[in-house]
Amino acid sequence: MLPLALGASVAAAAAAGTSDLELQRELYRELHKMPPAAVFPSSETLACYDRLGKVARFTPVPIRVEPAQCARFDMVQLDRIVMPDQTFVAVAPPPQLQCTMAEALAEWLRTDVGPVAATLGGPLATVTELASYECRGRNNILGAKLSEHGKGNAIDIGAIKLKNGATFTLTDPQVSKPFREQMRTLACARFTTVLGPGSDGYHEEHIHLDLAERSHGYRICQWNIIDHETIAAAVPLPRPRPMNLTSVQTRSRDRGTAIKNGAGP
Repeated sequence: MLPLALGASVAAAAAAGTSDLELQRELYRELHKMPPAAVFPSSETLACYDRLGKVARFTPVPIRVEPAQCARFDMVQLDRIVMPDQTFVAVAPPPQLQCTMAEALAEWLRTDVGPVAATLGGPLATVTELASYECRGRNNILGAKLSEHGKGNAIDIGAIKLKNGATFTLTDPQVSKPFREQMRTLACARFTTVLGPGSDGYHEEHIHLDLAERSHGYRICQWNIIDHETIAAAVPLPRPRPMNLTSVQTRSRDRGTAIKNGAGP
């Protein structure tokens, strides 16, 4: 069955006495103004929109069909999270993610991060986002396997900000160690990949979260929690300065000469 606008266009052409050839051309033009059926939101995506709308404020992102390896039909821009007390938490800047990844992030912030952040002295206000959807290879390496960022299935988090203005970077050794340990535990329970300091050298200053699917349900949780005391202990003391043998020999020679000439110590 032809859509209403397409049917009306073809009917108008027929009523005007357009030849069969022109009618076919009009039909071709109208058909190619429409996206293929596969790019319309699926029932699963619409169901995700419904669930996400209960815990967040978001905007569906126009369908992406190019570049082909990063084509997405279920992307949203996640603007704000609705916390259990009906206050809002912003993700800044608003990330673009697959709906299912946006839903997981919203639930993590509502259920897990909010209560833990309160132990630092105030309600959660903002989460700093460093990267979300981006069509690229892993770790920005040209020719590498497509990153989960290229699927809209990953986000990089830098810091959280409380409503009292205090900001805490998740990889900062000065930030409460128990807080960071709780954040790691909760992230690794929610997401299938968690990468931070000590993982691979590319995530020393932020935390990467994604929902990559792997065989046998394999998960990756690599985030070393390091405190400033450990760093201080690991810094080696400076090596002693080498002895200047030339200077010592010169002083000894000068002293011997003075004694020979009758000068005592």
